[in-house]
Amino acid sequence: MWKFTKRELIIICIFISIIGIVIGTNYYQNYFKQIVIEDENEALEEIDHDIEEVKEDSIEKEIEEKWIYIDICGEIKKPGVIKVLEGARVIDAVELAGGLLETADRRQVNMARILLDGEQIYIPKIGDNMNSTDSANNLSTTRSTSSKININTASKEELETLNGIGQSLAERIIQYREANGNFKDIKDIMKVSGIGEKKFEGIREHISIN
Repeated sequence: MWKFTKRELIIICIFISIIGIVIGTNYYQNYFKQIVIEDENEALEEIDHDIEEVKEDSIEKEIEEKWIYIDICGEIKKPGVIKVLEGARVIDAVELAGGLLETADRRQVNMARILLDGEQIYIPKIGDNMNSTDSANNLSTTRSTSSKININTASKEELETLNGIGQSLAERIIQYREANGNFKDIKDIMKVSGIGEKKFEGIREHISIN
């Protein structure tokens, strides 16, 4: 049987302890390294997921947004064709065009009106009478090019030419249009207070939405 001196026993114990420490250190280093790698992978997966969500949101937003083009001229700082989002109003177009000139007659322009694709906005100067001469000319032009009144773009004077539509109803049609946007169907004009089925039947052959 082996007999060890006290010195040898101490050396053996120290050697065994060192081996145990080395083995334990390697084990815990590998264990924590694996945890760190797993955490890093989870973080990268979360980042990739967030990036994908941002991309999807951007694509959906681009699909939802629809742009239209309008021509703005007259007493405006930057006249020309500009692009605005569908549903924008005259005030938005005016701001994009640099704003009104000092000579512009603001009172003759309805800044709250919803814009239509392809339309022209004319900003009159002080002294222009848009409600008489220009309206009459526009009415004459419309009549010569079409037998129907476009209820989405017609002026008050044009609407008054329809059977049974007087000044009050014409103003209501314009107010409804400005508050709710374009009519999607000619039947939608019956949503205007004062226009029922009987009155609609009297004008349906003479109106359009485009």
